[in-house]
Amino acid sequence: MKKTQIRFLLFLLFSGVSFGGFSQVLENYNHGIREMYPETIRKSNTEIQVNLDLKTFPGSSFKFGLPAKSTLFLDNKLWFQTKDDTTFVIALADLESFGSDLDSIGTSMTIIKKGISASDISIEKGFFENLIAPVEKVSAKKLVPPKRELDSFNDFFFFAIITILFLIAVYKLIFPLVLKLILMPTSVFSAEDFSESNSVQKFFSLDVIFYLMLMNMMAFLLLMFCVKAVGNESLRFIVSGDLNQLFLSWLLGSTLLIFIAVLKFALLRFLGYVFDLKKIVIPHFFYMLRIISITIFVIAFIVSVIVLNGYFELEITVKYLLYGFFGIYMVGVLMLFLIMSNRVSFKNYHLFVYICSAEIVPLLFLSKVIIG
Repeated sequence: MKKTQIRFLLFLLFSGVSFGGFSQVLENYNHGIREMYPETIRKSNTEIQVNLDLKTFPGSSFKFGLPAKSTLFLDNKLWFQTKDDTTFVIALADLESFGSDLDSIGTSMTIIKKGISASDISIEKGFFENLIAPVEKVSAKKLVPPKRELDSFNDFFFFAIITILFLIAVYKLIFPLVLKLILMPTSVFSAEDFSESNSVQKFFSLDVIFYLMLMNMMAFLLLMFCVKAVGNESLRFIVSGDLNQLFLSWLLGSTLLIFIAVLKFALLRFLGYVFDLKKIVIPHFFYMLRIISITIFVIAFIVSVIVLNGYFELEITVKYLLYGFFGIYMVGVLMLFLIMSNRVSFKNYHLFVYICSAEIVPLLFLSKVIIG
C-alpha cells in the first residue's frame, strides 16, 4: 500500500513539473534549409541557406542549434561565429533590430562551415518559456563579433603577378633571344645547352642576373602563396601584416633566393673542379634553370586561374602542385644524368655522386628548411 502511494505522489510531482514548463513551436525551418554546393569539381559543401520570416508572430522567438566553428550571415551581413556547439534563443524583435536594412519577409540566413549539412542545423520559431532543459537567451548585440582585420593577400598576390609580367615584357624587349632560349619547352628534351656554341654561357652578365631576379620573384611569391594556403607556422611571418609588410617580405625573400642561386652556382663550380667537369658546370646550371623556370611559370598560371575561379580547394591545390613540382624536378635530374653520361668520359658511378651532390642534397636541404 505504501509503495502504491509513493508511486502516486511521484507521478503527481513529475506531472506538476512538466506542466510548469512551456514550449510551443510555431514554425519549423529545418525542412527549408538549402545546401549550396560550390561550382567546383570536388563537391565539398561549405554553405547552407534558409529564409526566415520576421513578420509573423512578432512576440515569438527563434531557437537556433548550430555546430562548432560556424559563421552566420543575415542578408550577406556578418552576424557572429560559434566556437563550440551552440544552442540559444533570441527574440524576434531583437533579431529585427540587428540591422535597419533587413527585410521583414524572407530574410536570408547563410551559415558557412566546411563539410556542413542540413542535419547539423536546427532552426525553430515559437514560444520557449521555462524550458525544462534551459537554453541561453541572448540579444542580437551580444552576438555581434568584433571588427575583423581585412586579408590583403589576394590583392598583393595579383598585383605582384602583374608586376612580374610587366618586368618580363621589359626583359623580352631588351633580351628577346635570351628569353626565347630559356623558356623554349622543346629545348628541355635536347642537349643544346651542352654545346659550346650556346650563347647563354656567361653567368655574371646583365641578362642572366635580370632573369634570375624575375624567376626568384615568382618562386618566392609562390612560396608565400603555399604558406598562406597550407598555414605553415614556422614561415607564417612572411604572409602576415598589411600590403607594405607583404611587399617587403616578398622583395627580401626574392633577394635571398637570388643569393641562394649564386651559392648554387658556386657549389657547381667547386664540384666541377673536384670531379674535373669544368666545361659541363655552366650548361648544367642553365639546363636545370630552364626546367625550374618553365615549371614555376606554369604553376603560377595554374594558381592564378584557380584562385580567381575557385575550382579546387587551395590546400588540395598546393598539395598536388608541390607533388608535380618535385616530380618534374626529379625527371629533369634523371634527364640531366642521361645527357651527361654521353658527354663525360668517366664512370657513371662518379657521375651519380656528382648529380646527388649538386642537385639531390641541396633540394632535400631546402625542403627540410621550408617544411620544418
